[in-house]
Amino acid sequence: MIPVSHELLSPSENPYVTLVYASSGMMPQLLNTSQVDAFLVWESVVSTSECGNIGKVIARDNDLPPEHKWESTACNVLVMRNEFIEENPEVSALLSAITTIGINQIAKDPAHAINITADWVYGSKPILSAGMYLNPHDVEATAFRHITFTDSATNPDISAIGLPMQTDKKAEQNNTSSLPEAVNVRADQLLNGSKPRIDKQTPTIRIGYLPSSDLYAPLYVAIKEHEEICTSYDFCLAPESDDSARPNNCNLIVHNQIIAKVELLPGSVGGGVMTGIGQDAMDAAYIGSVPALLQISTGNSASIIKSINSGGTGLVVGNTASCTDWDSFITLIKKRSTAGNPVILAVPQSSIQEEMMREALNYEGIQIVLYGLPPRWSINETGT
Repeated sequence: MIPVSHELLSPSENPYVTLVYASSGMMPQLLNTSQVDAFLVWESVVSTSECGNIGKVIARDNDLPPEHKWESTACNVLVMRNEFIEENPEVSALLSAITTIGINQIAKDPAHAINITADWVYGSKPILSAGMYLNPHDVEATAFRHITFTDSATNPDISAIGLPMQTDKKAEQNNTSSLPEAVNVRADQLLNGSKPRIDKQTPTIRIGYLPSSDLYAPLYVAIKEHEEICTSYDFCLAPESDDSARPNNCNLIVHNQIIAKVELLPGSVGGGVMTGIGQDAMDAAYIGSVPALLQISTGNSASIIKSINSGGTGLVVGNTASCTDWDSFITLIKKRSTAGNPVILAVPQSSIQEEMMREALNYEGIQIVLYGLPPRWSINETGT
């Protein structure tokens, strides 16, 4: 961890905010009931809040300082358990290739991808938000404008949250593993016409993900577009039944043959999914980059294979707030801090959004007081 100085700083000279950790689903309600003044979170929570008239979006990830830091940073990633990769190199490469195909399918037909994602995440019923009924497809159409689906974004630097010190050789080896490169080299070959080499069946592949998030659209699209993908590549991930908008059971198909059963295991938070990988309860996962990096750094024997997306983060404030952009938000923070009524800001704990906000506020000279600490003092978290 980054060393933390417990020097107490006067807020009269050092403006500050109160930071609250909250789940993404709770944030719109907290803002709507005036329990927080703002929140930074991922899509489609941002667009749901905007379309539902709960709040207004005043900044996106690329608006946060330091300038341009987050524009090509991986927010979500494909992770695999190292032992699974070693035992199933060809299957691992197929999963990596299918992820890239899903990303390419989104670029090919965004409107169709939006429909698939809306049905998967929300189902057929309208979204109830602050007394309003929202069309899921309209919400996703708004959200998709701010998400870049890409398999080539770089992993984030999470120095503001702090990576724990390496505690053993196993953790160090996880961070320097050559497994992701080998997986992706083979995946590129498969994408460019190489035929899969399957010499054994893998009984069951267990894949964790967060079904409430549209950021895993490449997985959803790849599954729903399996027929076209199988025709084009001779491999695909197909649902066992076409009846469900959100299937839990799929088949990995190669040369028109089922080579593995695939279980999609819904999770609620990225850290919990990574724990499942660490406990050998899952083989792969689509999750946030920061939870993945944090657990890999402490010895979870897994590897980040590739990014899924960058972008997709928004800063939301109340509709009546005086600020309209990042600069005026900082002005509001300073004004409220001086008056002894600090801005209350919510972020998901141990997320890329927490990293973004901590770095941005530090850049602006704003201290952070965690909710529950005395409001007139802050801890200096500069690492000095």
